[in-house]
Amino acid sequence: MQVAMRNSFTGMVDYPTALQLILASADKRTDQTETLPLVQSNGRIAAEDVLATSDRPVADSSAMDGFAFVHAEMEASLSGLLAGGQEAAGDMPLPLQPGEARGILTGARIPPGADCVMAAERMQLDPKTGRVRPLHALASRGANIRRAGEEFTHGTCLVRRGQKLDWRHIALLASQNVRHVSVVKSPRITVVANGAELATDAPDARADSNTPMLAALLTSAGAMVKTHVVSSDNALHLRAELLSAWEQSDILVTTGGISVGDTDNVLDVLKELGAEVLFRGVKIRPGKPLSVLEQGGKLAFCLPGNPGASAICALVFLLPYLRSVMGDVHGPALIAGTVDFDLAPACDTTHFVPVSCQANGEGWRISLLPSVGASDIMVFTRANALLRIDPHAPVAVGQRRWVIPLHVS
Repeated sequence: MQVAMRNSFTGMVDYPTALQLILASADKRTDQTETLPLVQSNGRIAAEDVLATSDRPVADSSAMDGFAFVHAEMEASLSGLLAGGQEAAGDMPLPLQPGEARGILTGARIPPGADCVMAAERMQLDPKTGRVRPLHALASRGANIRRAGEEFTHGTCLVRRGQKLDWRHIALLASQNVRHVSVVKSPRITVVANGAELATDAPDARADSNTPMLAALLTSAGAMVKTHVVSSDNALHLRAELLSAWEQSDILVTTGGISVGDTDNVLDVLKELGAEVLFRGVKIRPGKPLSVLEQGGKLAFCLPGNPGASAICALVFLLPYLRSVMGDVHGPALIAGTVDFDLAPACDTTHFVPVSCQANGEGWRISLLPSVGASDIMVFTRANALLRIDPHAPVAVGQRRWVIPLHVS
């Protein structure tokens, strides 16, 4: 007679269904925003569109150090034009006088009337006459002038809501004298590892690698992360820790204690705390025990204890949810490449395989890396991408496939 296991994996969902359920829950959230100084906004998600308050450049300006003049006058004069003063960035120049070539520095406004700029090194100044003329060919009319608004005009959207800000956006906003930006508040996440083997005095003590790994991964994605270790298989100890974590966090993440053994208490404890199961188990490898519960609009992601499986579940489920609730509309850019190996997935199971994606003369080459399975940590230091292999879609040498880069930023 077959013995029924508690919390058995009956009615598992497939990968697309699990991801759909998670992202649907993210859509229900309304996360708060905060206003930060621009210099502190690097890596944060813009909470609203930011529009240009002026043209850039605000006026016609010089693209180089040199002389500004009227093209037709220079073209008609064999001896050149009389060199006048010099304009610098920040000056408000007076109109050119007839027959004048005025010195100008990069970024300075073009004097009214001027329609050409030539680099100083391409001009010859006669110290006796004070006249300047081209050394060789005369530049074309309009040369070396940056036109007002040629980069963007007033009202142009510089940053879209959901954009993850980096040094490029900060430079752009600073050019418009933006001093503060509205960003999505960083979600608070508590990661709780569970297992008596994590106690330092356990007969067969194991190091906790999952909480540091997950904290680093989630922090890189923009979350504020706290970690706790419940080094016990006692359900009451676990309950107290999870209750506290649940109350103080926007997202709860557990690792370990989610399978069907007698000491796997996470699922039962969360149910006792009022959480409802969104799904129990996913048809993926590794990471089958992954379970997600919901209470009061908050999700608890219960990850497997094996580090490799825990990492993959975080990459393909937790990070997409986190990006969605933060309003990050971009996500990671997938990389297309050609695989150099064969691999057939198990029936009805989606596989996620760490791979090496290297550039060659024809693009990117995707190679399989040796791994000992769901507990493997070393393989992730050699891999730079994750290959998804869907059921009934075996990988064959020479196929074109898309991979998920392992870097988060």
